[in-house]
Amino acid sequence: MTKEIKLSIWIIIIGVGAIALYWFFPQDNKQAGIDKSNSERIILPSEETAYKEVPSVKEYLASVRASIRKGQPVLPLPESELDTYAQKVQALLLHHAGFLKDTVMNGHYLHNDMMRIVPALVGSLDESSKAICSRHRCYQAEKYNFVTNATTRAIVDVDSMKVLSIQYYPNMQPDISLRLTHIAQDIALAAPEVKRELGYTPSKKEMTMANVRGTMKESPCENTTHLCVAPTFADHQKEEALWAVVDLTELRLAAAKWAGLGKTTTPACISERSLQNRYIMENFCQKDTVLKRNGWEITYHLTGSDGLEIRHVRFKGKEVIRSAKIVDWHVSYQEKGAGALDETTESYIEGRRVEFVRGEGDRFLFGYNDAMGCPMFSTSVVLPFNAPQVKSLHHADGFMLTQDYRNPKWPMACNYRYENRFEFYNDGSFRIVGVNKGRGCGDHAIYRPVMRIDLSFDTKERFYAKDGKGWQLWEKEQGEQVPVMPLNAPFPYKVVSSREQNRGYYIEPNYGQFHDQSRGDHARIYVTRFHENEGDRDLLTLGSCCILDEDGVENYLKDAEQIKDQDIVIWYVPRIENDTRKGHEYCWADTVIGEDGNLHVQVWPCTVGPKFVPIGKEEK
Repeated sequence: MTKEIKLSIWIIIIGVGAIALYWFFPQDNKQAGIDKSNSERIILPSEETAYKEVPSVKEYLASVRASIRKGQPVLPLPESELDTYAQKVQALLLHHAGFLKDTVMNGHYLHNDMMRIVPALVGSLDESSKAICSRHRCYQAEKYNFVTNATTRAIVDVDSMKVLSIQYYPNMQPDISLRLTHIAQDIALAAPEVKRELGYTPSKKEMTMANVRGTMKESPCENTTHLCVAPTFADHQKEEALWAVVDLTELRLAAAKWAGLGKTTTPACISERSLQNRYIMENFCQKDTVLKRNGWEITYHLTGSDGLEIRHVRFKGKEVIRSAKIVDWHVSYQEKGAGALDETTESYIEGRRVEFVRGEGDRFLFGYNDAMGCPMFSTSVVLPFNAPQVKSLHHADGFMLTQDYRNPKWPMACNYRYENRFEFYNDGSFRIVGVNKGRGCGDHAIYRPVMRIDLSFDTKERFYAKDGKGWQLWEKEQGEQVPVMPLNAPFPYKVVSSREQNRGYYIEPNYGQFHDQSRGDHARIYVTRFHENEGDRDLLTLGSCCILDEDGVENYLKDAEQIKDQDIVIWYVPRIENDTRKGHEYCWADTVIGEDGNLHVQVWPCTVGPKFVPIGKEEK
């Protein structure tokens, strides 16, 4: 019997079985008062569960108490998770006053965990540290304060056992340790609500996303003040996934949520390709690479969570970009049947952390904050697939620098694929591009890549927006919705050198004119004054994933600082809605049976991002 005949028989058997189940059990969901196709099914804990008696939780709490009794407010990582150098770094930092500065309040030690200690990534280093770490072995360490919801990061020169820098991040959370990942998994497996909803006792191997941070409205996880993650159980036959939000601050299940996966023919098992982790880490994460082509000189590297970053970009000898990167992808899901968003009323979105936000009519939205990180020493779930590549542009004279990021099991449901792309044109123009290639966890999704663009003209800058009266100078930090303009209209924005008003760039938003099948950016733009701790180095998760009216950048606008004749940063945040309708697919991927009878991945990408056109070219 040939392979093709066997496959055909299995397809027939599965089809007959599905018809039988539908015929004999069509009313089960209705009898239970549940309409799986349209209702928003949120499960809140209805009973007290002794999570603190779960063995791993019990052991963890005992370790925390013992550590504090010894006068050591930071729970160290076990030596089994650390190499020899990381052990030395941990021993140094556990007695370093600067690193421990926020561990005591009113004479009492606060609960702090060491989260990770790994070789330093170049994206986390300032210029002086980068110079030292190019010659010496350097490590970075991060701890989290559960009481103040703050992260502290230290860079240590291991060869001289010297702390090079300490950075404090209030109201930000780091990647969690392997120890806490295991605890989150154990809590989800012990939750009676999870077992009841799945109809059986799941195993650890059925779980994904256990290390992805999340929050939930109207629970202790609200507004990300608690450290929360979201183990996910996918049921491909029912085309649904159960998302469990685990509160690691209180060590319990906060809530669960059923979500539709969308139809898929992707098999349960898919071959994983080697990511060549060691090569990528050594060549692109732990050192800079310089690219010279067509008059451009570009320094680039891969970061721990901000994807591919370009730095100190020069065109014909003059620096034009200090830094550009995509720091986050906010990903949110609407309940089935929600239809178009009503942007006249307050609505909510989500991203990399899982958030459940109560919307109008007691409906919930949910999602993740996705980060693109290096393949080792990062708990980002969207990882580089092969090394950065340089390719020619097909629609213009120039080239692109691009990096493919994907979940290992993409395009299965609840797996993502993103592309970071920087396009460089022979006339000195450039474009910052984000590409989403699906598939995600649902068919009603909104994606928002947060782009950080720091231009450099060797001097300070000025930012202008155009209205009916001409160019209007922005004197203080602010943001706005990018206007929708006819394709042949003048550019809506420009940024220029303070000293040379004819040196700078027009900003051309994407309305679908860049030959990439885009449906436009629908973006918001912000301008802030440069501060090193606001993204010049690898940035932790920015803002809430789930509030549609906020992009996270608003946190940097609170002081409304002067930006006229200052070093400024441009933040550009497109908004994309996916489309799974047959013949209209967008931001989507699926596995289909091709004409050759084999399975093939089909992708309907969505491409967004602005183009920067040198002043001196004729304005549109």
